[in-house]
Amino acid sequence: MEPDKPDLVSKLPALVDLSDLKVLEKITDEFSHERIVGKDGTFKGSHKAFVYKGDVPRREMVAVKRLIGVEIPVEKFKREAEQFISLDHKNIVKVAGYCHDQSRGHRLVQFKGIPLPQLFNGAEQLLCYEYMHNGSLRNYLIGQGSREIDWQMRYKLIKGTCAGLHYLHKGRQNYPIVHLNLNPSNVLLDEDYIPRITGFDFSKLIGEKNTKSVVLKLNGPIAYLPPDFFHSKGTNLEYLATVDIYSLGLMILEITTQQEIKGNHGVLIKSIEENWREESQIAQKYSSLEADELRQVKMCIDIGLDCVKTKPEKRPTARAIVLWLDKGSKPVPVPRADAGVPRPLVPTNITHAGRIQEKEKAGFLKRHFGWKK
Repeated sequence: MEPDKPDLVSKLPALVDLSDLKVLEKITDEFSHERIVGKDGTFKGSHKAFVYKGDVPRREMVAVKRLIGVEIPVEKFKREAEQFISLDHKNIVKVAGYCHDQSRGHRLVQFKGIPLPQLFNGAEQLLCYEYMHNGSLRNYLIGQGSREIDWQMRYKLIKGTCAGLHYLHKGRQNYPIVHLNLNPSNVLLDEDYIPRITGFDFSKLIGEKNTKSVVLKLNGPIAYLPPDFFHSKGTNLEYLATVDIYSLGLMILEITTQQEIKGNHGVLIKSIEENWREESQIAQKYSSLEADELRQVKMCIDIGLDCVKTKPEKRPTARAIVLWLDKGSKPVPVPRADAGVPRPLVPTNITHAGRIQEKEKAGFLKRHFGWKK
């Protein structure tokens, strides 16, 4: 946390036990539909989690994520939840607590005031987050809200989101996280409009392979995932990190050009390549900006286009992107000791994750996530 940044979670009253199901029911009005502020793993009425706004004493609030129709083994759930609580970065939504309760044996969930057609058996599993008062990034990119954001704000959103993803990929205590559903709805804004990434818990709780299955079954080819993801197999972390980078690239292009990603994003990418690459073109679209700011716009366009390259192995790492933004120029790749040895490209149908040589695996972990095996 920044020295002058208040830790909202630590301000919660000590008597509020976020591991107690009865407490969470009380602060969310018995998980009322009117309290729903978000959903996860959703498409056409199918949901894997609801997020409720919870009011606690002294006017503090939390966001309570309730898993629906997904039950994680209790030890895995507690282990992952403790890891989430340990995450501490100004561009990550802070996890305040969790609840695993087996007292009921079933749960009835309502959506739009009507009980869902399933009576879910099993434990209640919930995660509690600090509440983000300014909603999601999507609210500011699409519709009337998008007109209220100047370039300085857009640049702040880009840098913060990139820093947050780098923190997840780098890992904490040898715990790298791939998001696999990074999009503007999963970037929330705090009271100071600082971007905070959320939604990363889903892939860790149900596993990267199962996350893909849920994404494909519920959503099909959706906007912020690369085409190669839908043909990939296995859980090779090196490849899955490039999936997040592609999603990040689309978001950077969307924030920078003020154009909404819809359908086949290849059309938009080509349009940006043709109409946003030259400084003269950018100056026409951002006529009020000074020269330094115009260079920032061009840099963000270059970064975004680098991120959405067709070949996954050509996409930059989150670390390289952060360095690029900090230095104002693309970092020069560090030559590998074995640069003269031909290496296979990262395949899109990864089936050999368990057979990666130990030397290669260790090199990847250090290069992409900043820790040693």
